[in-house]
Amino acid sequence: MRKNLFSLMSAILLPLGMMAQTVTLTFTGKDANYNRVQLDHVAITNLTKGWQETLYWPDTTLTMQNGTGIHDVETGRAPSLQLSQNNPNPFNGTTDVLLTVADAGMVVLEITDANGRIVGTHRVRPQLGAHLFRVTLSAAGTYVMTARQNGKTSSIKMVNNGGGDGDEVEYVGIVETWCTAPLQPKSGTRGNTTNPFNFGDMMEYVGYTTINGGEYESERISQMQGASQTFALVFAVVQHTIPSVTTTAVGNITGNSATVGGNVTSDGGETVFDRGVCYSTTPFPTVSDNCIHIGQGTGSFSDNLNGLQPETTYYIRAFAINSIGVGYGSEVSFTTTTSNTAQDGQPCSGTPTLTDIDGNIYNTVQIGQQCWMKENLRTSKYADNMPILAGNTYSCTEPYRYAPDNNESNVPTHGYLYNWAAVMNGASSSNANPSGVQGICPTGWHVPSDAEWTQLINHVSSQSQYVCGSDNTYIAKALASTTGWSSSANTCAVGNTPSGNNASGFSALPTGNYGGDWIYFGNDATFWSATEHYGYSCEAWYRHLSYDFAYEMRYYDVMSVGMSVRCVRD
Repeated sequence: MRKNLFSLMSAILLPLGMMAQTVTLTFTGKDANYNRVQLDHVAITNLTKGWQETLYWPDTTLTMQNGTGIHDVETGRAPSLQLSQNNPNPFNGTTDVLLTVADAGMVVLEITDANGRIVGTHRVRPQLGAHLFRVTLSAAGTYVMTARQNGKTSSIKMVNNGGGDGDEVEYVGIVETWCTAPLQPKSGTRGNTTNPFNFGDMMEYVGYTTINGGEYESERISQMQGASQTFALVFAVVQHTIPSVTTTAVGNITGNSATVGGNVTSDGGETVFDRGVCYSTTPFPTVSDNCIHIGQGTGSFSDNLNGLQPETTYYIRAFAINSIGVGYGSEVSFTTTTSNTAQDGQPCSGTPTLTDIDGNIYNTVQIGQQCWMKENLRTSKYADNMPILAGNTYSCTEPYRYAPDNNESNVPTHGYLYNWAAVMNGASSSNANPSGVQGICPTGWHVPSDAEWTQLINHVSSQSQYVCGSDNTYIAKALASTTGWSSSANTCAVGNTPSGNNASGFSALPTGNYGGDWIYFGNDATFWSATEHYGYSCEAWYRHLSYDFAYEMRYYDVMSVGMSVRCVRD
């Protein structure tokens, strides 16, 4: 049993909170293993004033008023760009961070691990004020979170004990505003009390939930309240759930076999009596389909799939079973090769070049079973001859193209940057393999889905000649061009001896991107996919190489950002 493990977002910027006139209380539920549980209701008692409020699910937030809650930036009290220390710290998978912003402009949030690897990123154009972000990290370790805006930076160090469901930076909402109208509670998710409240009142909080068929009361929190705060209400009981499972990357793909695997990170409080990987030629395979069975236990596992058909797309999902039920990992797809020896790095058979509507000619490259453009797209029109507007407009919905580093002379080599609306040309998101989205691509070619990018990365990772050192994720050099990159002292980084780059022939250039201004030219290569980041407004998945890193990175970003495009042959 874990006692008194509630997480308090303790007095975030307490002097700032004391100036604010709105106090926002947010509640989450955790079981004894610190897994999230749904709160049925929360009892909030003001011991000083003698009143009580109750929040019922799905309401999880209460606002209490003690004035207007508006800052005046001109008084000089408003902070510059500042990240406040996350709370809790150390944390178990999830923690909250407050960002204060005093200037207009895009803010880039990045989280790096102890090796300098970027594990999470988020871009936002916040209004002036204090904003709350929720950070989720899966691996235990020490991390640095950095905010960048208009040449200014602010960083904090965070310590994770592990247990998060993935790596992510999620915007929760604004805590208070400056020189704007007072913050209003969101309908349907917040309670708003009219009971009297003063900073320093003694408050008490207790939650109630149903776990394994019984109602439980959380440990009580009693304290003086002087600022907005996020609370984790902890219940002294283990919530038995299905296992937590991830599907690991596919490797060693041939015409009739592939290596697949998974990882069971939690048994849900019950013994895992079976685990393995199921596969099918249709999406979302289950244990009623073909499966390999690894047996009891948690942790990583892998095995070979044999007897596959050449040139066939397969879908796989890792699974684990306990007495509560079956847990599945995310779906991964791959396509078997024509034979067991793919011819990589050469011009595509039958299509050594292609030509777009503008008459631009592109070289091609065969990598595994995919035929890719070897150069960045530089068309100014769609295949139906409709123009794509050029400019510096930042939009999620209107299509635009941008000259790299705001210089048209870069276009012949680096191609254009395009926002996601321009890339898709009105098509819907797709994560199929192939995507089926022609979008901005020439006829006979299409925008690669996130699954197709995964197929490329998995193939390159599976070939020893593309791997730098002994870590099969160190493949960035094999994908990057030999010129144009900033220098790096990191072993196996793209910018370290770039003359040894481009073993695969993919020839990625450091074209940077456009996010309201032109950034990272010479440092980064970013490529859109045809796959939306579901559950988040105006965001899609993309792939990223950096001069200072040895591995390829998969992220999501707002669709208004301009990135490079590579097309894949139908």
